Amino acid sequence: MAAGKDRSPCARCAETLGRSCCQPAPGERLATLTATDVERIQAATGWRRERFVEHEPFVAEQTLAYEARRPGYRGYFRTTTVRWGLRAERGACVFLGKDGCTLEATTRPTACLLYPFEPGEHGWTLAVERSDSVELAARSGEPRCLAAEEAHGRGALLRSFAIDIEGLTALFDRLRAEVQAHPQPLGFVKSRDRRSVGEAAELDRSPRLRRARLR
Repeated sequence: MAAGKDRSPCARCAETLGRSCCQPAPGERLATLTATDVERIQAATGWRRERFVEHEPFVAEQTLAYEARRPGYRGYFRTTTVRWGLRAERGACVFLGKDGCTLEATTRPTACLLYPFEPGEHGWTLAVERSDSVELAARSGEPRCLAAEEAHGRGALLRSFAIDIEGLTALFDRLRAEVQAHPQPLGFVKSRDRRSVGEAAELDRSPRLRRARLR
């Protein structure tokens, strides 16, 4: 196994900072899920939804504050006041194994693929605060990201996750689409919209066909 900084920040995070983004402290929550995330994970794992999803009821003021604080999730609470999140057991995400996440990258929640990045009002921001040094981050006891602490500048941070602006933008667009579909899966909404368009076109075409026959 590679040692030191030859290993990725994600592989070194828990041992360096004491815990990773997959290991919430008491009272903390894991990634917010969309219905599309849930459908994708169920299809890949065969798990029942209750096994990996926790429901966190919000009051109206909390939904407004959440969407104001996290612009990428605006519209998430349009028809619900319940936040869906990854379930934790024994202090870790249910999908965390000894070698990291047990989900394939193509299956993981969009929020997990984005972390520590998040859509901001203009461009992108960090979903986690920085302590400005690895030592301070380790002592803080707060959620931190080793890659964010080690990187010198935004470009270096992007490179540490092997992603560029175009890839990040594509994930932002994916998140927004999934959020707007929630609490339905994106595929269901697209299918419904296609049916609606088809039905509307048929309704529009029928009178014209009837008129054509009368001529």
